[in-house]
Amino acid sequence: MMLVTVRPGPVLHIWRDGIEVAQVTLSSTAALALLADLATAIRGAS
Repeated sequence: MMLVTVRPGPVLHIWRDGIEVAQVTLSSTAALALLADLATAIRGAS
């Protein structure tokens, strides 16, 4: 299973099977754009 989290910093963390496989530091603009895209995708999936 893959899990993606965004934590303060903002930092994008990517986890696979309980092990962190990547970290990407985001600008504030990139973090807001990512969250907006995720919200749009979730609304579209309903």
